[in-house]
Amino acid sequence: MSNYDFDGETLDLNILNALASGSLTCGLTKAAWGRVAKGRAIVDRALNDGSAYYGINTGVGSQKDCIVDAENFAWFNHRLIISEATNMPGPAFDETVVRGALAVMLNNAATGRQGVRVELVERMLRLFHCDRMPEVRRGTSGGTSDLGPLAQLSLPLVGHSLNGFALLIDGPYELAAKEAVSLLNSNAFALSHGAKVLTETQRLIAAFDLATVTSFEALRANLSYYHPSKWAAYRNVGQLSSCRRIVTALEGSALWNANEWRSLHDALSFRFAMRVNGAAINALDYAQHQYFEDLNCVCDNPVISLEDEAIVTGVNMDSTMLTTATDMLRQSLAKISTVSTERSLKLQNLTFSGLNAGLAQDGDVGGGVLNLIVSYISTARQAELRNLAAPVLLDCSHSLADGIEDVSSLAPLSIQRTEEVVNLSWQIVAVEMLIAVWAIYLRKTPVEKLGHGPRHVYETILPYLPIGTAGEQVFDIEPLIQRVSAPEFMSDVFGSEKL
Repeated sequence: MSNYDFDGETLDLNILNALASGSLTCGLTKAAWGRVAKGRAIVDRALNDGSAYYGINTGVGSQKDCIVDAENFAWFNHRLIISEATNMPGPAFDETVVRGALAVMLNNAATGRQGVRVELVERMLRLFHCDRMPEVRRGTSGGTSDLGPLAQLSLPLVGHSLNGFALLIDGPYELAAKEAVSLLNSNAFALSHGAKVLTETQRLIAAFDLATVTSFEALRANLSYYHPSKWAAYRNVGQLSSCRRIVTALEGSALWNANEWRSLHDALSFRFAMRVNGAAINALDYAQHQYFEDLNCVCDNPVISLEDEAIVTGVNMDSTMLTTATDMLRQSLAKISTVSTERSLKLQNLTFSGLNAGLAQDGDVGGGVLNLIVSYISTARQAELRNLAAPVLLDCSHSLADGIEDVSSLAPLSIQRTEEVVNLSWQIVAVEMLIAVWAIYLRKTPVEKLGHGPRHVYETILPYLPIGTAGEQVFDIEPLIQRVSAPEFMSDVFGSEKL
């Protein structure tokens, strides 16, 4: 197991996911430890100047005008963690998300701009390296600091646990002035959960490219606009990325011979595939950039200015940038799924594909893939997916009860819905592959005429299909979906470094 040292500046999504999975140990760079000590010294000096500092020697939120005496610092910080750890019934975060959130908190601390003690960071590292993570509830954050989840994650740091479970690290432990607000004032759970969803989305978009080329083979589509000589006309980065991946998957295909094309002018869901898929690639690239920026900006209130050796108001708890990017990504996935379903329906339509309706075999009264109702199921999933795709950025427009907090961006909800859309999209892309393979089989296209990507799909999926035996037993599509969504399925075609 290798090690990663937080520096507060270079944490990326790949490293975060590796940390979240437990495949990396971690620490801080030497420079980061120095910044932590410097930041704490600034806080300690400020406590002696007689001024009021928000969340340090005052209450928080509506209690911001209440002064906390020095002898009550530990009591106040302890009570703040316990108070905000309220346990609302509901599902818990996956342990990888919890560990990832703790990694984000450690990277935040490594900036030195939180003003926490070296001892607290060492205790956070001890918690990170525990075999299991504390239980933390989902659906309890409005997106302006993940207050509830962060409080529940912080319980072991102060010698407590949710629901009285066994302690993960020894306690009790007294927090110093400011440390409670620093533990609670970030979007660490949104960033950790979002990083996991974005990584899954990257593979999903590649799967839609692969499903697209398999449908091309099934239709015997016109590839004139995919030839590299046409690429100079495509200026959009995402479009070109999709185009290159599609061409890679079609390596060795007989479709590069114009004599193989069935139509001069295919349906838009085929012709526009690189544009639609490319839009999702662009949306993902934008989201990845926004997440990287927020992973490496100090998120706390107040914040320590190391340059001026002063305590200043923090603003980075606002998650509008994350929500905007994630909303856009979710809508692009809804579009790519809709177009995938259109291709699946066109392949079952005699007018477009030249094959029997529903991909039935000649004389088969039992029908073909249509009687398995996978298209009906996919359409139902599509309706659910489109409803989930609606943006959430403007959903929270009211002031919260204490009259102090009045803006919330709902990044956690946006990420949760994107995760649901990703899960539904895997089902839809698997259905497109299923129907395309069925059509290739009925068209009797020789396997050696297929590009290496569609050939991989065909040879993998065909054994799952009840072609000629439909109705003899219930068709279970779940194993096929699991196979398609497995990481190795895509890496076998494109290589893991391109996913």
